[in-house]
Amino acid sequence: MNFENKVAVVTGAGGGLGLAIIEKFARGGASIVALDYSQKMADAAAEKVRSLSKQKVLALQFDVADHHSVAKAFSAIDQEFKQIDILVNCAGVREVQKIYDLDPEEWRRVIDINLNGPFYCAREAVLRMRKTGGGSIVNIASVAGMMGLTHRPAYNSSKHGIIGLTRNLSLDCAADGIRVNAVAPGLIRTPLTDGYYQDPEFIKGLNEVVPMGAQGGSPGDIADAIAFLCSSEAKFVNGIVLPVDGGWAASKGYTTGSGAAQFTSAKNQT
Repeated sequence: MNFENKVAVVTGAGGGLGLAIIEKFARGGASIVALDYSQKMADAAAEKVRSLSKQKVLALQFDVADHHSVAKAFSAIDQEFKQIDILVNCAGVREVQKIYDLDPEEWRRVIDINLNGPFYCAREAVLRMRKTGGGSIVNIASVAGMMGLTHRPAYNSSKHGIIGLTRNLSLDCAADGIRVNAVAPGLIRTPLTDGYYQDPEFIKGLNEVVPMGAQGGSPGDIADAIAFLCSSEAKFVNGIVLPVDGGWAASKGYTTGSGAAQFTSAKNQT
């Protein structure tokens, strides 16, 4: 897909999904803005892109949960580029706890990063896209936003919220030429989810509800779907939630075993 003369902004660019996404856009000729909570990870992502493309790359540290930090990052983007054509809200975290074990501050942290952050970034992007004739926004949702999952009250809620935000923005922004869609990954193997694959019982259970098998998803699968949604081939696609999950969402459920809870206690935005 051709993204020449486009500027793509990706949050959580240093994580497994984020890196695959910026690589996909770079190979298509886009200039890249890699945003991450860690400057080191943003810089590493940018170096990877430079090995693939001669297009301009900007790496910035920011805190997606802080609207002042988000505004500052977008102001820095303004200094380097004349437009933003694509925004991918990829930064995210998860918790695995039952409600009676979940500290209110952890709830707030997950909601701030997974839901408030994409709102802050989308707001900044829309303000700019309106002035330059439009653009495309893709939010990373989850199959957890399409069904109920046990032991994840904050994560589950945040992903349902992202789908609602996506649908609202697709309506409000269409007249300005801005398309807003979401991709809902299933279990994709990244550093954030790698622990799941050490639990044979978890994988056995997931294989029972994922028609294509629990081992099938990769970050590249997500990047391909996002690239399509941001491309001219999807110019009349707006407001959808695209599952990339091997058919998991079609089954509408999965109850995780108790052993799964120990694996996802990530504290960093990815």
